[in-house]
Amino acid sequence: MKDKNQLIQSFKSYLSATTINATGKSVKEKLIIIESDDWGAIRTPSKEAAGEFREKGLEIGKSMYRFDALESQDDLELLFDVLAKYKGSDDKPAKITANAIMANPDFDKIKASGFTEFHHEKVTETFKKYPQHSNNIAIWKQGKSHGVFQPQFHGREHLNYKRWLRVLQQQNKAAHFCFDRGATYSGTGDYSFMEAYDWDATSDIPEQKMVIQDGLNIFKEIFGETSKSFIAPCYNWDPAIEEILKSNGVEWIQGIRSQLIPTGTFDNYIPLRHYFGEKNDLGLQYNVRNCILEPSMNANRDWVNSCLAQISSAFHWNKPAVICSHRINFVGFIEESNRDRGLRDLNMLLKSIVRKWPDAKFISTDELTLKEVQ
Repeated sequence: MKDKNQLIQSFKSYLSATTINATGKSVKEKLIIIESDDWGAIRTPSKEAAGEFREKGLEIGKSMYRFDALESQDDLELLFDVLAKYKGSDDKPAKITANAIMANPDFDKIKASGFTEFHHEKVTETFKKYPQHSNNIAIWKQGKSHGVFQPQFHGREHLNYKRWLRVLQQQNKAAHFCFDRGATYSGTGDYSFMEAYDWDATSDIPEQKMVIQDGLNIFKEIFGETSKSFIAPCYNWDPAIEEILKSNGVEWIQGIRSQLIPTGTFDNYIPLRHYFGEKNDLGLQYNVRNCILEPSMNANRDWVNSCLAQISSAFHWNKPAVICSHRINFVGFIEESNRDRGLRDLNMLLKSIVRKWPDAKFISTDELTLKEVQ
């Protein structure tokens, strides 16, 4: 029965991917791109804080906050070890496009302002506050030089700070309880807090542009180069921000099949469908995710075989296999078993890829070139 269910699930995954892959431009080669969001973003700061949230009766058990945290040095090194084991047809290792957040809230300064002003600290400063993370930037760069970890721009913060501050100003007790423990959480899903480029009024857009410019400047300061791709937190952004991306050297916009355009009401968006290789009026191109590996979302799902079916669909339609796999799958700072499951599934997936498609290559999103897209 289990094998039958796996076959049904894989077939459904293949068909679902085909609805994405049947349109759009083509590539000549079999390309594997693993896009992984949220690197550098705070979630739950420690295992102790997670325990306090549970004791307080907050709904952390239903939230990504139960596992998600800043990646530790161990998390990074174990991930790099798995990636380095597998080589593509060009003898280059498997790699992750690590979509990174460049800053986090400065909790002390925000509190000092009476929660009326937002202040941020660069991710380099955030890492210094954690003993198991203080060397992370050097490790990121090491992963980059070894060809297994390619940072790209995800945003300055993964936070709609205006909404967060508004809740704090309203003296929400749960939000303040979490704030005092270094988390942007209030005990519910808090998805609206994470949507950095959603807006409640179009007058928010100019400030969003300034925030993006600042984030891109920090990216260049840390890595000495511009980010050639961008992925909006929660796939939610207004087309008006794209001009600031273009002017800073961004060439590719990562995303799922539909861009979620804000309307001024949370959770009510205008979906704008994109296809692989589509070019907008500014000349930016869209890279559409057509495969999923998210073990932390559902421990009972066979993510590996489902993802392999989606890769088969991508290659059948001459598309790159663009695998969505968030950082949460590879962090064990709060719960090591979460990281162990994610790395086990990633290892199984990569082993299957190189065996089934020995002519496939692993690249990062920024390595897509106009020559490869037909």
